[in-house]
Amino acid sequence: MEKNPLPSQKAASLWLPESSKPLIIAGPCSAESPEQLLKVAQDLKRMENVSFLRAGIWKPRTTPGNFQGVGSEGLKWLKEVKKETGLPFSTEVGSEKHVYEALKFGVDMVWIGARTVSNPFVMQEIAEALRGVDIPVLVKNPLSPDLDLWEGAIKRLSNVGIRNIGAIHRGFSWWGKSIFRNQPFWKIPMELKAKFPNLPIICDPSHISGKRNLVPFVAKRAVDMGFDGLMIEVHPEPEKALSDAAQQLTLHEFELLLAFIKDSNFQEESYPDELLSELRAEVDIMDDLLLWALSNRMELSGRIASVKTSRKMPALQPKRWSQVLDRVTNTGEQSGLRVDFIKKLYNAIHKESLSVQNELIEKVK
Repeated sequence: MEKNPLPSQKAASLWLPESSKPLIIAGPCSAESPEQLLKVAQDLKRMENVSFLRAGIWKPRTTPGNFQGVGSEGLKWLKEVKKETGLPFSTEVGSEKHVYEALKFGVDMVWIGARTVSNPFVMQEIAEALRGVDIPVLVKNPLSPDLDLWEGAIKRLSNVGIRNIGAIHRGFSWWGKSIFRNQPFWKIPMELKAKFPNLPIICDPSHISGKRNLVPFVAKRAVDMGFDGLMIEVHPEPEKALSDAAQQLTLHEFELLLAFIKDSNFQEESYPDELLSELRAEVDIMDDLLLWALSNRMELSGRIASVKTSRKMPALQPKRWSQVLDRVTNTGEQSGLRVDFIKKLYNAIHKESLSVQNELIEKVK
């Protein structure tokens, strides 16, 4: 029998602020020097909204020639900065060795990155290394839009007894072009929240956006949607950053973002062009998905035509089509689509599919 899939999260109250305020985790993408960390920590501490300083010390880069972090030396810096400012610190762990090193230096929170979450074997090793640890552990979504994989990583932590678990929505990899670095696909974290209402979910608008001018609007949307907090990359001099320079905010920009997300009088109709571009980009992604699905569907229709030809079957199969239409109508209606729209759409798809099949059948005759 499967163990309790998720804890009650009662302990989360120890690290989440009062319900009216989102949790704010902020700091540079990478720890680059003791001076850099101290500078940003001192400024963040003065803002009084930040609960944890973030800084990566092991950076999982796509190519080995890129800056891959300063390693364990950065933990010494973070520990000293905490001693100086009193600001708790967090970092990413990507292996059991990282876990042991981070705990040795008194890390207050860890998160597990998208690449690591995508590997169940490594996730299990990290879960075992964290067994018995009583600090918050946040799990970023996997690279692919796979809710089961995300949920599975969270359950691995829960199954070894970890009780302070949270999720981070940082967007998903996508092959198409977009203004986003990683596509938000907001429905997926919302489905995770629906399944586990007590699980805190944080949004990482920096990694979703990839560009600093979009970060405030993605952050605002996440807060308005009810996310429990934000993880935002802030750097004293983003243009000099050794990693992800384009998506990091200056301290002044971060301060403006905090004011922006609190603005309850800010109406959607007054959103600037950046947000309109964001929403249109999401539509573009969905259109690309639709076209990809339609293309593959028509390819399958061609293969079906070959089978029908060999069996001397007509292209039109009324009973099969009735079953398909009933299924997609019921599924679409459950998803909030109008029945008339679904029927018109699928009748058009079916008509094109029959045309493809008839053309191929005629060629074979």
